[in-house]
Amino acid sequence: MLVYPEMTSVGFSEARLQLLDPLVVLPKLQQFKAFYRDNPFANGTNPIIPQQTENFRWDAYRFSNKVFAVTDAIRRCRGNFDQLIWLDADTVTHTQIPERFLDKIAPKGGQLAAYLNRRGYPECGWVGYNLKHPEILNFADRFEQIYLSGEFLTFKENHDSFIFWENVQEVEQANKATFKKLGSRWQTGHIFIQSALGKYLDHLKGERKIEGRSRERETLSFARKIHHFLQQSLSR
Repeated sequence: MLVYPEMTSVGFSEARLQLLDPLVVLPKLQQFKAFYRDNPFANGTNPIIPQQTENFRWDAYRFSNKVFAVTDAIRRCRGNFDQLIWLDADTVTHTQIPERFLDKIAPKGGQLAAYLNRRGYPECGWVGYNLKHPEILNFADRFEQIYLSGEFLTFKENHDSFIFWENVQEVEQANKATFKKLGSRWQTGHIFIQSALGKYLDHLKGERKIEGRSRERETLSFARKIHHFLQQSLSR
C-alpha cells in the first residue's frame, strides 16, 4: 500500500505500508504548484463567473495532488503487479472486502481501467488501473501533461475527475483501449455507495467527513436487504 500524505502525519505503521512524501517523490507536482499557485482559475475561481471563488470544479491546484500521486504509483507498480487500485483517503471500509470481489471488478484484457460511471463525469474516489495494458504509461503521461502544459485551463472544468474523463474519451476515440464502467452514465447522487463498492466502503464527501458516515447508507442498506429478500423468495 502506497500512501501520499498531504502535509500531514500518518499515525500508524503497517508492514505493507509505504509512506511517500510528495515534496520528495513528486517533483512534477511541485513544479505545477509553483507555477499555478497564484492563478485564480486553478484555485477555485469560476472563469465564467469570477465572483465564485471557492468552487471545486476549477480547483486544479488542490486536485493536482491526486493526479501526480496516481501517475507516480502507476510507474512504481507497473511490472510488479497486475492492477493498481486508487482509493481516496476519505473512505471508510466498514465490511471486509473479499479478494474475489476485487478480481470481479478489476479491468482485464483490453480494458485500461475500471471506474465508477455516472452522469457528466466519473466518480474517481476509486479507480482500478490495468498495469499490464500497453497504453497505461501513455495514459499516465497524458494525464500529467494536461496539467503541466496548462491545457487544463481550456477545459469546461479542471479537477481530477473531469480531466480523467477527458483522457478516457481521447483513448476511446482513438480505439487504443476500452474501459470497465461500473454503474450507468445516467446515474446521479452518491454513486460510490450506490455501486457494488457500497457493500464494503463508504466515501465521506463534504459534511459526511464530520459525521463519519454517509446519511444515504441506511436507505441503501435497507434497499439491499429488500432486494436480497425478494431474490430468495423468487428462488423458492
